[in-house]
Amino acid sequence: MIGDAIKLNEDRLITYFDDNKDLSFINDIPVLPYHENVEQQAKMILGIGNNEVRRNIARYVVHDFGIVIHPKAIVASDAVIGEGSVILAGAVIQSGAIIGKHVIVNANVTIDHDVIIEDFCCVYPNSYIGGGARVGTGAIIEACTAIPRLRMIPKAFEPEEVVALDLY
Repeated sequence: MIGDAIKLNEDRLITYFDDNKDLSFINDIPVLPYHENVEQQAKMILGIGNNEVRRNIARYVVHDFGIVIHPKAIVASDAVIGEGSVILAGAVIQSGAIIGKHVIVNANVTIDHDVIIEDFCCVYPNSYIGGGARVGTGAIIEACTAIPRLRMIPKAFEPEEVVALDLY
């Protein structure tokens, strides 16, 4: 879905980085192990659903991060979207909302006015976050969840902490 959003924005999807040696192409796009010297000018998005893995990898990436907003998402002109974040089709982000770094806002999510979503969160499809709510670092908002206005969702982890994860 992220690749489709990139293409629909008429941006160029150059390569996928993945250390899985069994992958060589995804939809005719080459898959390579990550290396800082490959496509140095390109901006990168970490399309990894696991918040902790996304956070750990972001610490080691040398490339600049981009922002992907699907053309069928609606984002208020004064909303702030952090680097590395992805806003998918049908999402609505209202005035004054702040979306942190490396956040994934899935399809058909509504983020009401003045919501703060901290770094490395994932909001799954068809969810609603009410006005003035705050979602802590690394939190997961499950599909079809309604967060009442002004609610505080605690952080799942500290942004600086790195946890060893077995990726394969």
